[in-house]
Amino acid sequence: MMEESGGAAAAAPTTTTTTTGNEVEHTGASNIKVQVSYGSNNFDVFVLPQSTFGDLKREIAKATGLEPEAQNLLFRGKEKDENERLDMVGVKDNAKVILTENSPTKNKDKDEEEHEEKEEENLEQVEEEVKEISKGVEAVSLVRKENDEFAEQVGSLEAVVCSGTQVSDKDFLFLTEMLMRQLLKLDGIDAQGEGRIQRKLEVRRVQGLVEKLDDLKVKNSNPNPNPNPSSNVPEASATKATQEWEVFE
Repeated sequence: MMEESGGAAAAAPTTTTTTTGNEVEHTGASNIKVQVSYGSNNFDVFVLPQSTFGDLKREIAKATGLEPEAQNLLFRGKEKDENERLDMVGVKDNAKVILTENSPTKNKDKDEEEHEEKEEENLEQVEEEVKEISKGVEAVSLVRKENDEFAEQVGSLEAVVCSGTQVSDKDFLFLTEMLMRQLLKLDGIDAQGEGRIQRKLEVRRVQGLVEKLDDLKVKNSNPNPNPNPSSNVPEASATKATQEWEVFE
């Protein structure tokens, strides 16, 4: 056995918790007293200065029965985060904090406000997209009206060539150049959605007109390449059809 020393052994500092009325007391040399104001009630809580506001909320819950998640703590007029330390924001002995209840209704209202804000942002984005699509559709429509005029000119040129009248090559070159410019206009339109579809269709239309001009130009350079054989074909076909009809009877 160890011999007893003349003086009593020094006991290690301890911290105990006692609750009396509206006071939650942590007895210990290093604790500080925090005055809590909750509506018309006031009570004291003893905690370590290195504690966080989350720790303080848990001690307050013991006195009020109000869960930490439902508490808002204000110090010097500002709401404090659970992870903030008391000593780091200036909470000292006899400091006062205000306790308010974090109502579920308030949380709901806040969530609804955030939801409404997101919906407004989405609506604005949709409106912007619709505007862009409308711009593209309108731009394609303007080019289409110009193409209608060029299509009429190509049709008139086709009627002249098919009648056997030769046309100057300048007419073909002019229309071809104008149609190529129309393709460049369509390529420069920034279209989305319906506008992009209409632009694609109009590009194909212009390309078809250019191809028709190429065919007409070839035909114009050789308006009647083989007149004799073609003149005999209808007569031979008619004779054959008559013979077949006689056999059927």
